[in-house]
Amino acid sequence: MTTDHQDKKTTHAIYWEALGKSHPEEICQRTEAIYDELRRGYVLPILNQSYMILPEEQKILLRSGEAFEEEHFRDNFYLMVLLYLLNAKGGKPANNWIGEKELTGGVTFFRGPHALPVEEIRQTFGKDAEGFSRAAIRLGGVEILFGDKAFALTVFPRVPLAYVLWKEDQEFPARVTVLFDATIQKHFSLDGIWCLVAEVGQRLLDARER
Repeated sequence: MTTDHQDKKTTHAIYWEALGKSHPEEICQRTEAIYDELRRGYVLPILNQSYMILPEEQKILLRSGEAFEEEHFRDNFYLMVLLYLLNAKGGKPANNWIGEKELTGGVTFFRGPHALPVEEIRQTFGKDAEGFSRAAIRLGGVEILFGDKAFALTVFPRVPLAYVLWKEDQEFPARVTVLFDATIQKHFSLDGIWCLVAEVGQRLLDARER
C-alpha cells in the first residue's frame, strides 16, 4: 500500500500553485489558519479536527496526538480546503441560516445533477434520528432548533453548515435539508458550496455507527 498521499488531482494543481504563491499573513488573516514557519504549512481546524496544509508538497496532514500524519482524503476534501484558503473573506458568520434557494443563483443551480447530495443521508438516518445525532456530535455538531433533529457543524472557522432531519412517519417520508450561514457566498461559489456539502455529508455517513 502506498504511503504517498500527495494530492495528484491534475485539476487541483492550479489551486496548490496559487496557494504556494500567496502570502501566509494574508491567508491567516482571512481564514483564521495558523502558519507553521518550520513546516511551511497552514494549521486549520476542520470539522472538530486539526489539519496541516502543505502547499509545496501538495499534501494535507491530519493531527494525531502531538503529530501530523498522512491520510487518504477524497477529492472533494482537498478541493474545499484549497478553495477556503484561497477565497475566504474576513468577518464572522452572520448567524442567520438560509436555504439553497435563498443563495444568489441557487434556485437554478442546485437542481438536476447539481442537486445537493443529501439522499443517502435521508435514507440512512430517516428512521434513526439518534444515530444522526451521534454522527453529528462526533463531527463537533451543536444541536439547533429546526425539524425533528438539526445540528450546526463548524466546517471551517468562518463557515458553519447545518443539517436538518425530518423523520419518516406514517404520513410523510423522511427529509433532509442543508442550511447555510448568510455569509457563505463570501467564501464559496455555488459549485464550491456543492463540493462542501458533498464532503460534509460523506463525513456524516462515515461517522455513523457501523
